[in-house]
Amino acid sequence: MIGDSCCLVHAFRSSCLQEEGFFSLFSAVPVFLLKEIPFACAKFTVFDLVTAWLYETFPAATEDIQLSLLVSLVGGTIGGVLAAVVSNPADVTISEMKKARTEIGAGEAATIILDRAGPAGMFKGLSLRFFFYSILVSVQFLLYDAIRIALGVGTDDLKLYLDVLGGALQESSPTV
Repeated sequence: MIGDSCCLVHAFRSSCLQEEGFFSLFSAVPVFLLKEIPFACAKFTVFDLVTAWLYETFPAATEDIQLSLLVSLVGGTIGGVLAAVVSNPADVTISEMKKARTEIGAGEAATIILDRAGPAGMFKGLSLRFFFYSILVSVQFLLYDAIRIALGVGTDDLKLYLDVLGGALQESSPTV
């Protein structure tokens, strides 16, 4: 079974590389970065803002583990929904690039989408991405907080560690 999958990978790799060239494997990297950077920024910013607001509104959640995990779940869900909105145009563009019969760039793919469906075309599939990203991001933050709580690491501990690490890095860097 493992030999079969290795043969499939080798066959794909050699045919893909022969037909499209080595750099075709990286053709979507710029668009992917244009998707991932706003996605991550939205995810973390919204999560931080929502959880801060929830802890301020419901101070008991800071003391109760179950409520704290619920706050993480809600913050992650809302963060995932807004991250889906900001990353959807790049997702649609990447999809268009990959389904094209010829090699097209991100700008050309975006133009095709806009010509075909207008600005609304950049948000095709958004409802499915709402569902997928809200689950994905909420589970990420829920697991992060569950592990942090299980290990007994508080947010103050993390801030202290980062402050010490930042000081150590500043001391070890050569002065200009």
